[in-house]
Amino acid sequence: MMYRGFRRARTLAIAASVALGLATGSAFAQGTAVVFDCALEPLAVPLWGGTPAAEVAATPVASPSAADAGIDEAEIEAAVEVIVACMNTGEPQLMFAIYTDRFLASQYADPTTTYLPEFEQRLAENVPEPANQFVLQGVSEITPLDDGRVSVKVALVSGATTFDDTLVLANQDGTWLIDEIASLDPEV
Repeated sequence: MMYRGFRRARTLAIAASVALGLATGSAFAQGTAVVFDCALEPLAVPLWGGTPAAEVAATPVASPSAADAGIDEAEIEAAVEVIVACMNTGEPQLMFAIYTDRFLASQYADPTTTYLPEFEQRLAENVPEPANQFVLQGVSEITPLDDGRVSVKVALVSGATTFDDTLVLANQDGTWLIDEIASLDPEV
């Protein structure tokens, strides 16, 4: 059971990274790999300063209203580039930094299904794992939501598999992060 929680979160991280990607039009057309830098801060342990996961999960991310302010597609595209770069590092502290606190905590809110201390221990060790490398294919349907979040549909390729997924991003402390995985195609 202890390892299952980490594996579940890792599967979510891989699925999300599959769903995210953005590059220049010419790179998409040519199908070449585009390398981005991971500019996110690594997760620090204990997560959320020791606040219980259930409490963090119950707290919605307060995003300025994207619907009211209008969407800066270039900003969303840049955020997607960073998320993909962090996933491609293979470093757990960066791979899981792509999620809002609320989303990640919701994965560990029920201690009968996941085990947060084991996940935190693995994060503290931060031993790089083999990471799937994703080639960015495209991004579409950047849509502001009424609650301030943004829906993004993306396409990535990893090996022989193409992923067309929809994620919901929220602005947490000035950084767009994954707050929900709306759909995965193919499912993980």
